[in-house]
Amino acid sequence: MKKRIRLSLNKRLTMISVAVLLPMMMLVVYLLSSLASTTKAYDEITASVSYASKYSKDFKERMDYSMYLAVIAGKSMAELGNGSTTVNGIETVNPYSYIAELNKACDELAQVATVDSNKSKIKNLKKSLSALEKCVGQIEDNIAQTGNYDTNMALLDENIYMLTSIIQDGIQDYIHVETQNLENVRGTLERSNERVFYISLTACLIVSVLALVLSIIASRSVTRPIRELCRSLGKVAKGDFTTKTQVESDDEIAVLTESFNEMTTEIGQLVEDIKTEQMNLSIIETRLLQAQINPHFLYNTLDTIVWLAEEKQTKEVVSMVTWLSDFFRSTLSEGRDSVTVEEEKHHIESYLKIQQFRYQDIMDYRIDIDKEILDYKIPKLTLQPLVENALYHGIKNKRGKGMIYIHGCEKNGKLFLAVEDNGKGMTEESLNVLRKSMNGMDETQDRSGFGLKNVNQRIRYYCGEEYGLFFESEENKGTKATAILSAKKNEPFS
Repeated sequence: MKKRIRLSLNKRLTMISVAVLLPMMMLVVYLLSSLASTTKAYDEITASVSYASKYSKDFKERMDYSMYLAVIAGKSMAELGNGSTTVNGIETVNPYSYIAELNKACDELAQVATVDSNKSKIKNLKKSLSALEKCVGQIEDNIAQTGNYDTNMALLDENIYMLTSIIQDGIQDYIHVETQNLENVRGTLERSNERVFYISLTACLIVSVLALVLSIIASRSVTRPIRELCRSLGKVAKGDFTTKTQVESDDEIAVLTESFNEMTTEIGQLVEDIKTEQMNLSIIETRLLQAQINPHFLYNTLDTIVWLAEEKQTKEVVSMVTWLSDFFRSTLSEGRDSVTVEEEKHHIESYLKIQQFRYQDIMDYRIDIDKEILDYKIPKLTLQPLVENALYHGIKNKRGKGMIYIHGCEKNGKLFLAVEDNGKGMTEESLNVLRKSMNGMDETQDRSGFGLKNVNQRIRYYCGEEYGLFFESEENKGTKATAILSAKKNEPFS
């Protein structure tokens, strides 16, 4: 039998992103490389022209005037280059130093030249500089001897001026050739732009087809296993905790299925333990509260996921599956009785995100818990029953849209975690009944009352009698439930 290639839902969605992004990235890389190549060529030309321009104007002028002063005034080469002799705005130079400087510049120009013919021109310039240096030396020797003024003037007119003209013309010719090369760069850029247009058009067509095909495949792969999971949830709702769901995949749906199977197994085991064993009351009620995840909540949530998948709202499907999977993981929490405030916050966030999707017209929420208390330990499932109570007994009974506000902080070694709503609220009589229920004085209570009582008892069991749940409420204005616990950062509540 041929082995099926299995990909996670995340990988399938990633494939869609890759199918879109990869061609675009390749196109961007091509554009950047093309631009970089053109820019580099332009920069090289600009650098070579700028460097050559430094000597194209000043070399002949300075060299000619410096040698003229040397002949008519009998100045030594060192005197010319001391930087203090300036006539008509022309700065005189030491001919030997200036020739050596241009020689070095020629080596640089040969390296930055973008046209091969300019490298040959540089070799000729260096030869002319060598000849100029010999003429300078000859004049210097004649100056040291008296009576050679006419000879030096002849050398100046016939050799020095001619050689400096040749050198200057060579530099300007170098600049001209380099500048002409800019036209070649412009032509290359135009051809590159034309190629980019056709490549971009082809890439857009390919991306559109790939994205469409992969989206259809991903959507179909989600719908079938979720339907199977819904059927199993129906059995669990009827009390059959032995049901198992098998999904032949390695994606997030498989993770959700595994969490569901683990949950039903644990619920079944807890129910059996309650029937056969007498355990500590607080421990039993803690496990029982964990076992009372409402199957209808799960069924309705998964039914919503199926509808979204059929509508091909892939992003929403991933979000709902992720939130539900996170909710299960937080509920199980590897069998631990205590979690960090951050884990509890993440748990109620998953719950509220799912519920907000279902009740977006009537419910909004805000969570504002101080970062300083996120590492503190609290009993598991401290806030979720309070949030559930605020939604079903406060917000749903209110006309118009309601707000659930969760906030927390530390004061004087105590943690204060509060859940407020602006829902229906309670009368003073109902509030007193709830407070009596919290203290075990009223045994008539529904599921939500049991959950609140359980939270209160567990807080007192782990923290002390001065801690627990405290309620404030006003009819038609809302209710505030505050859990007060001892601040324990590293010590678990177990």
